[in-house]
Amino acid sequence: MSGSRSKDRLPTWQEFGEDLLNTYDLDPIYPMVAGAGLDDDTMKRWCLAYWCYYDAGVCCAIAELPSKDFYAAMYQGVDEGWPRGMERRYFYSKIARDTIRGLKDFGPPEKVVDAMTFHRDYITIVQSVQSFTGFGPWISWKIADMTDRVLGWYVDFLEANLYMYRDPVKGAAYILTGDKNYKITSEELNGVVYMMLTHFKGYLAPPFQDRIVNVQEIETILCKYKAHCFGHYPWGNDTIHVAKALEGWGDMANHMSLMLDKYTAYKEV
Repeated sequence: MSGSRSKDRLPTWQEFGEDLLNTYDLDPIYPMVAGAGLDDDTMKRWCLAYWCYYDAGVCCAIAELPSKDFYAAMYQGVDEGWPRGMERRYFYSKIARDTIRGLKDFGPPEKVVDAMTFHRDYITIVQSVQSFTGFGPWISWKIADMTDRVLGWYVDFLEANLYMYRDPVKGAAYILTGDKNYKITSEELNGVVYMMLTHFKGYLAPPFQDRIVNVQEIETILCKYKAHCFGHYPWGNDTIHVAKALEGWGDMANHMSLMLDKYTAYKEV
């Protein structure tokens, strides 16, 4: 715990990033799922449902079903309007059904996840993910990150380019100039990322603590710091949101709630 939280002033990016890393609010989903003790196939079903709905409770309800029932439950969620995360807000109606149909036509959910993630570099994962209907640039980044941090299969992000993603670019512009709308260049963005990597070189990446912080974690810090400074990301926002999303979605969701309490350290200011 960094002890740098305050309701009376904005934190520096250093303070904010340190708090995210220390409390695991960087992405509380990662330690929660990685520590849940799921077997490989259940883990893959959980991830695929999450990459579609981006809601922790919904994907628990879907993933705890047998593989043969996975796509029926995915369709049911669309038909009944189950919750979707803001990041996947367009996953509804025809778009969602077309996405599910494409996944189902390819094969069982476990086979889909293998096809998306059985690669050791960011570029190849992105290309594989985007070959499926309904999976664009942002979710491709997330899947590559979760391959590394949740599934535990090393992914080389050396060729990753943050410049194509709006939120981290705006976050870097704000850190550099105090203006999130400043037209930051690719070189300036790289300079901010290098500065942040240098600052956080003493931190290990959650949840496995098996490597130092890399560009994946910097991307998250940039996005969340920009959101925090403009009133859209209160302290501990993701941990609180995930805890609420798990409520009422069955046995696996209850188990995940216990894992969230176990592996994250967020406390109210």
